[in-house]
Amino acid sequence: MCSINHDLKVIFIHINKTGGSYIATNLQKYYGFTNYYLKRPDHNQFCYKQALNPNPRYRQRSYENKIYGVLHYYQTSVHLNRRMNMNSNKWRTYFKFTFVRDPYDRIVSGFNHMNYNNLDFVTFLTRRQIVNDLQYIHTFMPQIKHVIMNKKINVNFIGRFENLENDFQTVLRLIGFRRILHNPVIKINSRPHKDYRMYYTQEALDLVNILFKNDFIKFKYNTYDNLEDMRKI
Repeated sequence: MCSINHDLKVIFIHINKTGGSYIATNLQKYYGFTNYYLKRPDHNQFCYKQALNPNPRYRQRSYENKIYGVLHYYQTSVHLNRRMNMNSNKWRTYFKFTFVRDPYDRIVSGFNHMNYNNLDFVTFLTRRQIVNDLQYIHTFMPQIKHVIMNKKINVNFIGRFENLENDFQTVLRLIGFRRILHNPVIKINSRPHKDYRMYYTQEALDLVNILFKNDFIKFKYNTYDNLEDMRKI
């Protein structure tokens, strides 16, 4: 879930449900990047902490990755670094960028994409501990986890889904492109969805405020204590 251009010395960290597929596709097609969607051969051992889940019902999920975000998962793997022609010096010196999204909106997008059991939104929000790792990384893993190394944010540029195309063009200029080669996006989703705010009850709002507290703080997204204030925006 990262894209690399060694000539430019640039890495894109792909956070799910933030427009990352659009970014990665265009980086590879027009700007000389290679996309990597890889699993560590030591995945089970690396994610071993999940085996501490005390509930026997969920032991079969013991080795799913609900701990490490993209940056830590890729950067600390000898095998993946060999596949990507990366090393510690490159991780330290390459220009790294990512995109983030308003947590209220992102969890709704993830819910629509990953709600295999057709649960209502509030019920889905209470299942953080028992969804599989694919559902978890698309919905419940805080975005901040994907860009942390040694307890610090370790990317040079953070774009926003809400300003996707403008921020994408900004980062392209920062890494040396003076001409935009792709066709700017007109619509992120071809399938219309109702306003994400309409999914929320007060209970859902309270749960999301707790689940993504650090995302709201670190990425400076507004939080709302009550439903009425949220629906005024």
